[in-house]
Amino acid sequence: MTRRTFFATLLTMAAVQLYGSSSSAGPDDIVVIVNPQNPLASIEAGDLRPIFQTTKTSWGNSAGDAMPLNLPEDNPMRQEFDKAVLGLDPDRVARYWQDRKIRGGARPPVRVSSTGAVVKGVAAKTGAVGYVKASEANASVKIVARVVDGKLRGP
Repeated sequence: MTRRTFFATLLTMAAVQLYGSSSSAGPDDIVVIVNPQNPLASIEAGDLRPIFQTTKTSWGNSAGDAMPLNLPEDNPMRQEFDKAVLGLDPDRVARYWQDRKIRGGARPPVRVSSTGAVVKGVAAKTGAVGYVKASEANASVKIVARVVDGKLRGP
C-alpha cells in the first residue's frame, strides 16, 4: 500500500466515523411533504403526530385545515412512518383507530392507494400532508421533514 493510498483510506474511515454512513439522507428515505403554499418550513414529530391522529385539524396558518394522507396499513413505508411519528407498531395503530371509532372520535386520515396518489393529493390541496420516498418528491410538493434511522428529522 502506498503512502497516498494509506492516507486516503484513513481519511475515508475518519469521515465515515465522524458523519456516519447511514444517518445521511438518501433517495430512499421517507420524506414528509406538504403543499408548496403551506408556509411551514419544517415540522417535528410532536406537531405532526396529532395531525395524523386527527386530534389537530388545522395548521394554524394560512394553509387552513390539515388533511393527512396515509398509505394502506400493510404498506412497509406506512409502518415505518407510524413507528417514527406515532411511536406505534401496526397492531397498536389498529387498536388506536378501533378505540377512536368505538368512542365516536374523529375519522382516521384519508387512505390513498399509492405514493403517486399522495404526491398528487398534496399538490392539489393546500392543507394536505403525506409521506413518500425522497426520490418520489417533486417540484409540486415541499419537503418539511425526513425519517432517518427511525426518527423524524428536519428537511
